This record gives sequence, C-alpha cells and structure tokens, in this order.
Amino acid sequence: MPDDIIVVKLYKSYLSIMKVASYKIFFLINFLILCNQASTKQLTAHEYAESTHNNIIEIIQTKNQLFLENPDLFTQEISDAFSPIVDFKRIARNVMGKYSKEATPKQMEAFSEAFENSLLDTYASTLVEFKDEKINVIPPVRPTKSKNKARVNIEIVTSSNIYPGRYSMYLDIENNWKIINIEINGMNLGKIFRNQFYSLMEKNGADIDLVIEKWVASV
Repeated sequence: MPDDIIVVKLYKSYLSIMKVASYKIFFLINFLILCNQASTKQLTAHEYAESTHNNIIEIIQTKNQLFLENPDLFTQEISDAFSPIVDFKRIARNVMGKYSKEATPKQMEAFSEAFENSLLDTYASTLVEFKDEKINVIPPVRPTKSKNKARVNIEIVTSSNIYPGRYSMYLDIENNWKIINIEINGMNLGKIFRNQFYSLMEKNGADIDLVIEKWVASV
C-alpha cells in the first residue's frame, strides 16, 4: 500500500489536528521501540533501544496474519507486549496536564485505561501495514548526565526517506526503562494528545467524566 494512503488512514483514525505525511512513521516507531519484552536491567537507554530490534521484527512478521484470523487476539498480543515497558499512567497524567490536578483518583484511573485502550486499538489495526522499515539508534555524542533519564536519538529508514526521531525514557524504581514520550519528524506524541484532551475539555464544559466517555470515539 502506498505511503500516502496509509498516512490518510492513520490521520483519520488517530487525530484530526495534524496533516503530516509521516504518520505511518509515527506509528511504526511507537511500535518498534515499545514492544520489546526482554529484560532491560543494567542496560543504558541506548542499549535498550538496540536490544529491541530483532524481537520487534519477529513480532511484526509472525503476528500480522493473526490480525486477519483473530483481531481480538492480535490486539491482546500487542497489549501484552506494550504493557510492561510503557508507563501509560504517567503518559495519561501528562496528557491531562493541568486538569490532572482537578481529577479524582478514580477519574485518573479511568482516563488512563481509556487512553491505553484507544492507543492499543489504533496500533493493532495499523501494524499490519508495516513491512520493511528499519530503525537506527544513533550513539550518544557524550555520556548522559542523568542516570535515570535519557533521550535517545534515532532515524527511521523507509524505502523512500529517512526520518529523524527521539524518545524520552526514565528508569523506574525496579530499574527498568520506561517510555514516556516520542517525537518523530517534528511530531510530539505527548503534545498532540494533550491538545486533543484540552480541546475535548473546552467543548464539554471541563467535564472530566464526559471527556473520558468521549475519548475513544474522538480519536
């Protein structure tokens, strides 16, 4: 399928606030970086990124057919791969921004769940489009100042272009690296979703419960 058709599909299913011809790449980097389930203990962020590639390629190659045979099971496979290494609760809190201070613990938990489910559903239906893309992790120019935070620069190579990117990670209390944000070709995942959430709050009278109900349908 041509890149431009995939871009349109992703654009309609994900967000209506940006028209960028590299949405396919945006989803790809999210999946390729986030799906590794290997132990990340005692690895630097860059080493962690390097360690993901073979596992991710295997997942893409072996699980795509499952989408046609059993979409629900395929989505569950994606969820099982993402959950251990993505801090969905922290990302959801950042997406809510200033409104997270007004939300109750129950609302925070509800939005985190809605956010995670909508993200996974979108990824699952999109991954079947990816075939031969590659990711190169760019070695750091100098040692990272922080031992528990890192920004890793990467480049995504397709048959027609090379896209720059970067993702943010932190080391949790169990000494595992977690993904909390991704930037690809100028697109910032966290800011895009925050704009989406703020827009829904403005349209729905700052009613957090109502926004949570509408979140999945809106994205």
